[in-house]
Amino acid sequence: MTTFFSCDDFIEKARAFHGCASPGLMIGASMTELALHSLGRIQDYHALCETVRDLPDAVQLLTPCTTGNGRLHVLELGRFALTLYRHFDGRGVRVFLDIAKTAGWPHIRRWALGSDGSDDRARVRLEHEIRKAGISILSASPVQMKSVFLQDSVRETMVACIACGEPHPAAAGPLCRACAGQSPYVPKLPAVARHMP
Repeated sequence: MTTFFSCDDFIEKARAFHGCASPGLMIGASMTELALHSLGRIQDYHALCETVRDLPDAVQLLTPCTTGNGRLHVLELGRFALTLYRHFDGRGVRVFLDIAKTAGWPHIRRWALGSDGSDDRARVRLEHEIRKAGISILSASPVQMKSVFLQDSVRETMVACIACGEPHPAAAGPLCRACAGQSPYVPKLPAVARHMP
């Protein structure tokens, strides 16, 4: 977890980590701060992001929750929202970009609805609005997480896949998910087919 002392400091760290200080990353910083404040002073918490876009990086920059340590979960629901929750009982707070609260912030509203301007002036105005709006465009509510998010998957029993031989969670059965048809890769063509005209 990194401590930031100003918005400019966060933007500098965000550029180094994320590649740029995108609008989603900047709004995500405010969301994370609001969630941390609402959750209170606890050490053992996890995070759930409801989008893969920008938000997970804000959480990783501002909390000890990362995908690598298993405390950051990403569930692609397509909503710009995050939850911080206590791992031992699942009670937490969900923070989201509230479109109703963006009425006075036209550039943020356009960005949230996917129609932001791409010229430099529009980007500068959007960044200015994000800085001024802060948490005023966000809403938060208490939530109770389902038990599946409270389980530690780190200690799963592993077995070798009967097809490829690679270790995978035993709960998946004798075939790993990839060999069971969930691989993201195109199957290799047989050597003979590759040389055909």
